[in-house]
Amino acid sequence: MLNINPKEKQVTALNMLRANWKQHRTMLLSASVGFGKTAIAAFITDGMVSRGMRVMFLAPYTVLLDQTATRFVEYGLPSEEISYVWRNHPLYDPEKLIQIASADTLIRRQFPDNIDLLIVDEAHLRRKKLLEIIRDTDIHVVGLSGTPFAPWLGKYYEKLIKPTTMKELISLGDLSAYEFYAPDRPDISNVKTSNLAVYGRDYNEDQLAEIMGDATLVGNIIKNWLEHGEDRATVCFCVNVKHANYVTMEFNRAGVNAEVMTADTPHDERQCIINRFEQGATKIIVNVGVLVAGFDSDVRCIIYARPTKSEIRWVQCLGRGLRTAQGKDKCLIFDHSGSVHLLGFPDEIEYESLPDTSDGMKQQGASWTEKKAEKKPLECASCHYMKPAGVYVCPKCGFKPLMGENVDVDESRTLSRLSGKEKIYSREEKQSWWSQIKFYQRQREQTGKPISDGWCAHTFKKKFGVWPRNLHDTPQEITPEVSNYIRSKQIAWAKKQEKMGTTVQQRGLAHENSISGHGALA
Repeated sequence: MLNINPKEKQVTALNMLRANWKQHRTMLLSASVGFGKTAIAAFITDGMVSRGMRVMFLAPYTVLLDQTATRFVEYGLPSEEISYVWRNHPLYDPEKLIQIASADTLIRRQFPDNIDLLIVDEAHLRRKKLLEIIRDTDIHVVGLSGTPFAPWLGKYYEKLIKPTTMKELISLGDLSAYEFYAPDRPDISNVKTSNLAVYGRDYNEDQLAEIMGDATLVGNIIKNWLEHGEDRATVCFCVNVKHANYVTMEFNRAGVNAEVMTADTPHDERQCIINRFEQGATKIIVNVGVLVAGFDSDVRCIIYARPTKSEIRWVQCLGRGLRTAQGKDKCLIFDHSGSVHLLGFPDEIEYESLPDTSDGMKQQGASWTEKKAEKKPLECASCHYMKPAGVYVCPKCGFKPLMGENVDVDESRTLSRLSGKEKIYSREEKQSWWSQIKFYQRQREQTGKPISDGWCAHTFKKKFGVWPRNLHDTPQEITPEVSNYIRSKQIAWAKKQEKMGTTVQQRGLAHENSISGHGALA
């Protein structure tokens, strides 16, 4: 007997599975991040085991085996009935009722003939041997996926079970609200596409890395986070290892503790990085496609710097920031890739049936997602906030675009469903910022590098749009959020001075050449 109670939408999912059990041998449960797919698997497994039937739970990666087994035991499944199908694992016993295996292990073995139900986690991941098992056996199969968009799923799963949507879960509070910003939109019009086993057809990574590794774009990532990231725990998605290392190095140079994680990072080291992240010692994990499945940490900001045309990649990556947590009001999403202009918001990507344009047995041809019409969230020209389709005046900064801007109407979407109300700063918050700025001024005086009252006032006005009138000057110890904001302004000023110096130097050189030229003519 399990010791957990299903949530409202989990009850809906279980009822839908029961209602379709006799009519369909294979079903795919569409459940976004935070829905509790492992809990659903536990409820299904409990019902089977109580009748003496065997269940195999298939995790996408071996590193998730222990995590899955631990969750099962916490939920109340009998630990003595759990077997690991992995190499020569000491707890492997083919006669036990609950078999937990990784997809990579299973495809190298003969599929056991005593399984009554196969549960496939992250069912959108393509593995040819697994698809053959689903196709050629007569056992029940339940796939679990938050992104059931792969073009071959409809060939292997007869019924889509869709108890809710990401948008509804956000409105219920089961997922975090988010605010979307698009500070950059790089030109990737000439980047070629190539076939990827997991994500289908997507942009060529080598060409992307050349574009996204541009010093200006990387500088924008650091400057934007310092200015607007509110010192939140952040995950950054990059193109490749070189790009991730560059971004990590620049964050560290700016005084932000960031660590890089790639496919080559050993499992033990990954856990150490995650532990430091959860404890707050590491502020940003910069990664290349490894924090997609099985990563449950409290993430409050996403930096997306990897252009994509894959809806699966897009939703999976952004979903890392949509889990709820105590004290979490929202997730900030900074898209430096331009992908939101093509794919739209993550909670807009919904399908009512499983695609079946491929059999999944060979590399996919032209992506079916390429034929989709471009989505229409609009970027605020002033603050880069991504406005929902049909919203004219920016809800963040109040900017009104020029007349004649093309505004498409989407009556199905409301502002509150996206990211809540416009941020209105209280007098207390403004006073806190002003007191911290004055604290910074005192620090500078003590180090022999004083700054003026005018600098303090202009810094405050840059943040809030008003002067610090009727606020007292009592210093307050500076927080990382205010410190990062000031640092971003310093970096921007330094780069501006550097650019101006280069321009002056170029002008001087041109002047010398001009004089030299006149001398030669003379």
